Amino acid sequence: MTGTGAGDNSGIQAGGDIRIDGSAVAVNRSTATTGAPAAADREAAVAELRAAARLLLEQVRSHQDEYEDGQELVDAAERVEAELAEDEPRRGVLLRWLGFLAPGVAATAAVAGDVAAIQDSVTSLF
Repeated sequence: MTGTGAGDNSGIQAGGDIRIDGSAVAVNRSTATTGAPAAADREAAVAELRAAARLLLEQVRSHQDEYEDGQELVDAAERVEAELAEDEPRRGVLLRWLGFLAPGVAATAAVAGDVAAIQDSVTSLF
């Protein structure tokens, strides 16, 4: 139901439990936003992803001797970091290098978990 007064909500309400306003959907006290994230939210998420890639590179470097293809994994982590530094990082390139990293670092649970988390973020952001 919509109104025309200054204090009225321009969103849609159904039974008082569901509210849809633009691309945001609220059920009781929970809210979910559909569509692309706001520009500021996306920039913050990309900045966090860049920081995670830097930490991943440090982790891969510190465990390099434990991996069969240690130098190649470091190179892949460097490529992920470099791609994320671009103005418009390419999703396919990121996922390809992360896909190379994942099985190579599987012996180190923390690093493998970080690779998986970065893959999920790349998939949802780009």
